[in-house]
Amino acid sequence: MKKILVITLLVLFTGAFFYKMYIDSQPDTIDMKAAYFTFEENLAIVKNKEAKIEIKISNPEITSLELKLNDSTLQKWKSPKGNLSHLLKTKNLILGTKKITLIATLSDNSTENDERLLRILNDKKPETWILEVNKEFPHRNLSYTQGLEFYNNELFEGTGDPNNAGQSLLAKVELSSGNLTKQIGLDNTHFGEGITILNDIVYQLTWKNEKCLTYNSKDLTVLNKEHHYSGEGWGLCNDGKYLIMSNGTEQLVFRDPNTFQVIKTIEATTNEGTIPQLNELEYFDGLIYANVYMQDIIAVINPNDGAVIAIIQASDISSKYKGNGEVLNGIAYNKSDNQLYITGKYWNNLLAVRIKKTI
Repeated sequence: MKKILVITLLVLFTGAFFYKMYIDSQPDTIDMKAAYFTFEENLAIVKNKEAKIEIKISNPEITSLELKLNDSTLQKWKSPKGNLSHLLKTKNLILGTKKITLIATLSDNSTENDERLLRILNDKKPETWILEVNKEFPHRNLSYTQGLEFYNNELFEGTGDPNNAGQSLLAKVELSSGNLTKQIGLDNTHFGEGITILNDIVYQLTWKNEKCLTYNSKDLTVLNKEHHYSGEGWGLCNDGKYLIMSNGTEQLVFRDPNTFQVIKTIEATTNEGTIPQLNELEYFDGLIYANVYMQDIIAVINPNDGAVIAIIQASDISSKYKGNGEVLNGIAYNKSDNQLYITGKYWNNLLAVRIKKTI
């Protein structure tokens, strides 16, 4: 009896095992979308190239189908059948990440969507530039540099506070000595981040408080107007009209300085992908210069479309000058002497540098 029972159990177990294999091998008709992209992965296309987007229709009850790129409609079909395709042209598309969506409307007026991400890559490889040191200046090695900027030939610095001890500040710095000539502190609930100055107003981001503090550039008195944003604040610069803000991703957000409303967003994009963790920023000669957090490089970015036109290699300078300090962070251009300056968190030196362009 026991032998028969064992054999019976073995047969049942084996049958269940093979039945499960059979079921798993069959198409999942329950989850199959009415219309779907035939590719499973997200797309990456080099700008100025074309891509054929192929679509499969699996439900005959579709009355209309719409293909969208972000909020724009690329193409519509009525009562589509079988296989479809759309030739996507990228000539007029901004670099970076977008969303492509299929919206199928069924005969009962219900809708089903299929989505993928689409990344437009730069069609040119970034050049490689290097930095050469012209002159060394002292830098306060207690400063966890988050923002650095010249305005009317005065050097301003904003610092953070990784120990949450109320050490974040905004200060005017004497270039020749590195001493703080005027300063204002933030309480330990605010971690100071990037700064920029426009129309005599100093703007200072905070890391996680989602607000931008403002000051009078002449005496660093606090202005009543605070600006608010969603997410983290990292670096800040301006192009003379708009504030340009980084948030630790590959995105750079252009904001109205009066309302802080978003004007546009670009992504730092190369021929291979995007560059995330953009940190302290500077704008000069029509380009954005961005420290990349935890890397000894500076990305040089076209503000019109996010194209990374060059990568400045600064590992040699960092190795020589950072000492016991931390990462490279701090870029400031002084119009008065046409000079670029860099430093890092807790560095002993502020360096006047020149850019040497190579290929």
